Amino acid sequence: MNTNLGCRSNCSYCYLPILDLKLGKVPNQEKSVTSIINYLLSHPLFIQGKQGTILSIGCYSECWDEINKSATIELLNFLLTLENPIQIATKQFIHQKEIRSILDKIVWCGQLSIYISSATISFWNKYEKGTCSPLERFKSFNLKKEKKELLMFLYLKPVLENITIKDIELYSSLIEKYDIDVIVGETFNAKVSEKISSVGDEKLYIQDTSDDYKNICKDLSNLCIVYSNSIEPIEKIREKMNG
Repeated sequence: MNTNLGCRSNCSYCYLPILDLKLGKVPNQEKSVTSIINYLLSHPLFIQGKQGTILSIGCYSECWDEINKSATIELLNFLLTLENPIQIATKQFIHQKEIRSILDKIVWCGQLSIYISSATISFWNKYEKGTCSPLERFKSFNLKKEKKELLMFLYLKPVLENITIKDIELYSSLIEKYDIDVIVGETFNAKVSEKISSVGDEKLYIQDTSDDYKNICKDLSNLCIVYSNSIEPIEKIREKMNG
């Protein structure tokens, strides 16, 4: 689900142009929250509840951009009443005062997962020039103190060859500071491969894992749990629920 289409962050590795979605100073194409909710509730494949459909916000936009942040908050407030697992990923800072109403609606651990995304720390202004600085966005991890049922993850996606791995020590320190687990995400692009991405209407493919990817996973696994995609933590929680 997306409260806007296109993104102003201008990340150098973005896959949205492959999907004919605009980058940069895109006009506000905000969708009505009511229309999103109606579409969801009427969809034949939607299953409500803890064991139901995993709801993801922001695959085709920056969900915490100033132009659509309020719509994202409104949408989250409704979705939490359904008790489905929800996940959002962002390269922006989420302030506690912005999300207070949302935190109050979380009723089970893992109902809402927030993924703070980063592909580089030292070179963010080159590769993620339209985002807020990593040091600023990482302050979002303080939200963990506000609600124990809220899950937060460092989302390393994509792994940029010879770039992301240079910050492995900085990422390690971040993991230890906030006691967080990590998702080292797969890279999507237009190069045809055997694996089709779960997003992108079959226009995106999953790139083969690089040596950098494997080494990052190996190094960070000494500090925390390392997942390869955003669905895995939800499935792990569901397994515990089912005994």
